[in-house]
Amino acid sequence: MRPVGPRAVRACWWRVWVVALLGMGLPVGRAGAECVRREPGWLWNYEGTLGTAGRARMTLVIDGERVSGVYALAGSATDVVLTGRLTAGRTLVLEGRDATGRRTVRFTGTFPTRDPSGRLGQSPLTCDVMAGTWETLGTPTRVAVLFALQDGTAGSLAHRYAALGVTDDAIINRTALRCWLALRDADRETMADLVAYPLTVVVDGRRLRLRTRAQFLARYETIVTPRLRAAVLASVPRHLFVRDEGAMLGAGDLWIGATGRLVAINP
Repeated sequence: MRPVGPRAVRACWWRVWVVALLGMGLPVGRAGAECVRREPGWLWNYEGTLGTAGRARMTLVIDGERVSGVYALAGSATDVVLTGRLTAGRTLVLEGRDATGRRTVRFTGTFPTRDPSGRLGQSPLTCDVMAGTWETLGTPTRVAVLFALQDGTAGSLAHRYAALGVTDDAIINRTALRCWLALRDADRETMADLVAYPLTVVVDGRRLRLRTRAQFLARYETIVTPRLRAAVLASVPRHLFVRDEGAMLGAGDLWIGATGRLVAINP
């Protein structure tokens, strides 16, 4: 996979997203439109913040009124399974269960027609934003939350990285979490261990071919820049966007290949 400049990724992302939605015959920006989907084979990935618990990433599968999914907090190695219902294309109720099947959390909210945060301006929305209340069952903890749609891919909750040819999602999830933790802890040795060599990176307009771990460590400061580190740490290293060449961590900053190694870094 050739390195792609992160600015280019961000600049073109919204245009690509709109074109993709139009290509699937889905409504984009239709005033007052409901969030109506029957897509059991499509994963929609949202991100938001769960109060003091921190940043979270949620994947939903919407098939008419039936909704299923998972969510995980940044830095977590486990998912919480979600089941729920979408009523009248707007009202959403999701409940999460722990490993024993006990209900632990509940989200009650809507798909608003306008973004309450104003980040998306006054554009009419369909399924782009989820706003509501997140509560931990059995406790008084209730927080207002806002999740925004980040990306979507074909697949299933059990095999989300099938497009990459991966049958065990843990291969990608382990690497994503190790990268995130290594960047958080300034652990350059672990980052070097996770790279698939040889690796080509573009630094200051120059293509560098790094053939060994030692070469990567020698160039570490120019490759793993403060901007790249901040972008990855602002993301959730789970439920990643995937295409046939890699799974994306951050905003196109790191790409993980089918073997669980970093195949592209975009400083």
